Amino acid sequence: ERRSRLGPRVASRPSASEPRASFAFAPRSRGLGIHRPRRVASRANIEEHATGQRVAMAFAVRRSRARLARAMTPGDASTSMARITGAVVRAVATGASATARDATTTLGSGIDFFALAEAGERPSAAYGRLVSEGFIRHDDAQIKALEALDAVHASVKPESSRAAQRVKTGGWFGGLFDVADGTASGAPVARDGGAYIHGGPGSGKTFVMDLFYATLAGERGVEKRREHFHSFMLETHTALHKLKDTARNSDTVGVYATALAQRTRVLCLDEFQIVDVADAMIIRRLLEALWAAGVKVVTTSNRHPDELYKNGLNRSQFLPCIAQIKERCIVHEMASDRDYRLTGSVREGDESVTWMSRGSRGEREAWLSHRLQELAHERSFKPLQIAVGGRLVHVRRAGGGIAHFDFHELCDSALGAADYTALASIFSAIGVGHVPRLSSDRLDLVRRFITFIDVMYEHKVKLLVSAETEPAELFQSSSGDDSARKNAARDEEFAWDRTVSRLMEMQTKEFQEAAWRPKAGAWLLEQARVKVDEVLPVGVLRSLWQRYDTSRDNILDEAELECLIGDLNQMRLGHRHVSDDQLDAFMSSVCQNSLDRKNARSNRYVTYEEFEKFGNEAFVACMRHR
Repeated sequence: ERRSRLGPRVASRPSASEPRASFAFAPRSRGLGIHRPRRVASRANIEEHATGQRVAMAFAVRRSRARLARAMTPGDASTSMARITGAVVRAVATGASATARDATTTLGSGIDFFALAEAGERPSAAYGRLVSEGFIRHDDAQIKALEALDAVHASVKPESSRAAQRVKTGGWFGGLFDVADGTASGAPVARDGGAYIHGGPGSGKTFVMDLFYATLAGERGVEKRREHFHSFMLETHTALHKLKDTARNSDTVGVYATALAQRTRVLCLDEFQIVDVADAMIIRRLLEALWAAGVKVVTTSNRHPDELYKNGLNRSQFLPCIAQIKERCIVHEMASDRDYRLTGSVREGDESVTWMSRGSRGEREAWLSHRLQELAHERSFKPLQIAVGGRLVHVRRAGGGIAHFDFHELCDSALGAADYTALASIFSAIGVGHVPRLSSDRLDLVRRFITFIDVMYEHKVKLLVSAETEPAELFQSSSGDDSARKNAARDEEFAWDRTVSRLMEMQTKEFQEAAWRPKAGAWLLEQARVKVDEVLPVGVLRSLWQRYDTSRDNILDEAELECLIGDLNQMRLGHRHVSDDQLDAFMSSVCQNSLDRKNARSNRYVTYEEFEKFGNEAFVACMRHR
């Protein structure tokens, strides 16, 4: 109805655009399975809108409760802390990323277990059924891991028990979980904390955790959460930073854990690892608080708990956390000699190559430039900037949803997981050139490259690389290292095995055809600090354009604008509903500033040049309307 009232929007579209079908995927770019969804008013959009309505209703209820809380005793310290928790942590604990996370049903393993498994079904039973149906192949190591997860599954109490707990604790959100008492069948008292699954790369750890997650009852992203460890720590650091500004002289980790536990019964973390002292101290305190609240924590890792944070700074302070993991969790090793990441279909032909180590350096770089320009359908890339928490990440070459970096731009600069996550949420494919042989002489380069690959793999970003050699031979320890460097090098060698396994999988047909999984747009807008009183640099506007021009036709049509404004509302208000007034305000702002006002009023789209010039004014205009 709104679209009919808004008038034509395709009458004078640029000739470069294509006619849109009902939520079909655009043809894949030649050689790479990069899906580019065409966003129109289809069933998927209607469902997304309905989800936004439900979120808006829940948000209104929470605001009503907040008003009632403010009407209570002003001096009540607990009420004051509850306000802080609700205001600061609510959006982070359930996450602006929940919208993107729940919009797709595939998990880290790439399998839609939600369509295959049934909520409440035992993980091992679901696995046996899928084997009998011929969907998956029997694996003894996976069966044993799922049997361990069966115990955790059985210990998660049903909705009726949680309802009784709400009455006991005096609030709906105060009882979304049950304090574990150790009496659940299949789980002894000493194992009430969850499970810790560890094993070699590609053994199927993520696979079994995703199957376990799909069989859990409860709302995805709320009562049960599944996150990659990098993404989870990124959200945690953001929340703690906000709490420091809002709740001074308080236990910020405890407050954050309380808000998380009020909603979540089971937290699943993939690729659990500790690499620095800050994460070590946060995780120790956070796990203690979550376990005290009865939250089950299920993790996968390449390392036995005793190997966590090996040779780390002040590791003695983290040892109690390791002891608690071993005491409270079922620690299970997936002893498998098979690496499933190496079983994907090999892509053939020059157009399917994604890792180039043949020929001279000049030939490799010419190949990379040509492939990236071909994928982006552009002959020249432009520089842009990505805002991440008040900092700017400079991208020298980008266009058409593709970015081109040199290795040292990514790994020999002060970039980390948050920066790589922002890149993975804007670009569906990234090229990395001039990748050298790595050694223990520069372990900082090795660590950043490992983190970069982890983030790209998790978000299913297509990677094209020009390197001196193949992945398995890229990193070697240097001879003559002292004992301290040897210890550190051994840590990186351990992580490098996982990286090689992932790099090999990222070259397979299955990975190249997997759908891109960027972080939620609301997270990007929050990082960019889109506010009424703050002007975004042109480079940042260019990066946001790369994210929202999903059709790559150099315009933002009405559907793409709704997605952008919906993310803006998610960041500011906690819901994705886009009103007519907001959309009209955005378009009117562009029209008032555009030289071609008549054409801009009659066609519901914004060109790249208009967004670059008038994007700030349009943001301000639509944020004034709710």
